[in-house]
Amino acid sequence: MRKKIGIIGLGIMGSAISGNFLKAGYEVSGFDVNPDQVSVFTAKGGTALGSPGEVAAQSDIVLTLLPSIAALDEVCTGAGGFTSAGHTDFTVMECSTLPIEDKQRNHDALSAAGITMLDTPLSGTGAQAQVKDLAVYLSGDETTANTCAEIIEGFARAHYYVGPFGSGSKMKYVANHLVAIHNIAAAEAFVLGMKAGLDAQTIFDVIADSAGTSRMFEVRGPMMVADDYSEATMKISTWQKDMGIIGAFAKSLDCPTPLFGTCADIYTAGMAQGRAGEDTAAVCAILGEAARLKR
Repeated sequence: MRKKIGIIGLGIMGSAISGNFLKAGYEVSGFDVNPDQVSVFTAKGGTALGSPGEVAAQSDIVLTLLPSIAALDEVCTGAGGFTSAGHTDFTVMECSTLPIEDKQRNHDALSAAGITMLDTPLSGTGAQAQVKDLAVYLSGDETTANTCAEIIEGFARAHYYVGPFGSGSKMKYVANHLVAIHNIAAAEAFVLGMKAGLDAQTIFDVIADSAGTSRMFEVRGPMMVADDYSEATMKISTWQKDMGIIGAFAKSLDCPTPLFGTCADIYTAGMAQGRAGEDTAAVCAILGEAARLKR
C-alpha cells in the first residue's frame, strides 16, 4: 500500500511537489499559513489540515519546505507542531535550504520525542519541480532514507544518499553555489550578445546546443529571452536567504569563494531595484541596465 504523504509549506516548491504526488495517486494532506496557497492545494485534490501536527498524524512521510528557521522551529516543536501529533510513527523529510545547525537542533528535539528527521534538500527550481526534474539529497539514518526513497519517483527524477545528517545540506550548498554563478554567467552572456547586436532567441538556440551551455542557461534562458521575470520559480528575495547561508558556511570553513562573492552583489542590486519578487533570472535585466542595453 502506498504511503500517505504530508506537505508542510505549499509555496512554489510545495505546490508543485504536492501536485505531482496527487497526479501519481498518493493520498496527500498539507498545511500552510497562507490561505491562498491552501486553496490551490485543495483545488488539486489535496486535503488541507489545521496544523503541522494534524498533518503528521495522518501521514507516513512528511516533507517540510519552509522559508525560515523560525518556521522550522514552529513546525517541529511549536504549538500544533510535530511533537503534538500524538504519535511518532512518521518520518520527516526536511527539504528546506537552512543552516545545518538549526536543522540539527530540530532533529535532536524530534529525536528526543521519538520522531525521525532526515535532512533532504532538493536541487532544482520551481519550474523544474513542476515536471519532476528534481534531485533529492538524502542524509541521516540510512535505513530510513532507503524507505523514503520509495516515494521519490512521485515528485523527483533522482536521489542520492550522501551521508550522515547534514550532508544533504552541505551538498545543496555546493549545488546552489554553482547555480548562483551559472545564472549570472548566463545573464552576462545574453547581455554581451545582445549588446553586440545578436537576437536573444538566436543566442539561446545556439548556445543551448553548444559547449557553453549550462542547466541554468537552459532553465532560465527563456525568461531572459522574453525579458519577463514575473512568474518567479525562485524569487530574488528568497535567493538572498540562500546566498547568506552559503556565504556563512564557506566562511566557517575558511574556504575562499571569490566568484560566488562577486555574483552576490548583483542579486543584491536586484533587491535595491525593487525586483525582490521577480525570478532570479532578472539578473539579466540588472546587467542589461548596467550595460545601457536597449531592448
